[in-house]
Amino acid sequence: MAENDAITAAPPAPPSWLSAVMRQKLSTVQTAVGILAGLLTIGGGFLSYGGLGGATAPRQGEISAIVQDVRSNKPLAQSTVEIFTAQDAIVTTLNLEDGRLSRRLKEGRYRLRVTHPGFLTEVRHIEVHAGQRSDLRISMGPRPPAPPARVAKAVVVEEPGPVKKFFLEMFGQ
Repeated sequence: MAENDAITAAPPAPPSWLSAVMRQKLSTVQTAVGILAGLLTIGGGFLSYGGLGGATAPRQGEISAIVQDVRSNKPLAQSTVEIFTAQDAIVTTLNLEDGRLSRRLKEGRYRLRVTHPGFLTEVRHIEVHAGQRSDLRISMGPRPPAPPARVAKAVVVEEPGPVKKFFLEMFGQ
């Protein structure tokens, strides 16, 4: 072989489906592409409307709260916080060991009811915004002492028996 003779390979054959498409008239290809695009658009619309497509995570915010004694401003251990939606559906109940609360919630309005034995119940309304933290300080006052129990004095009226009635009628007194 001569130095100038180069070995040339034959160009690769196009895939059979591509050659079939290339032989079609342009209007046929445009029709097929248009139908395919329409089907994909309609399917994507159904998926996003129905929530089946990779829906984005719900927008969340955070609440941070401290439950404290109004007299000393110290956190109240063993307090209980119930979180409700605006429609009064309970979201969660949390027992706070150290009087501190940190919770991620979906964006929206909530009602918090805080209870503790020996303290008055407190209710707070809060609005959670996505990507933000809402800080809350809940001061609880002591429960007033229970009023002393009243003991009703019983007045006993004794009705005289028949013998006593006889003597009272005969002799008076």
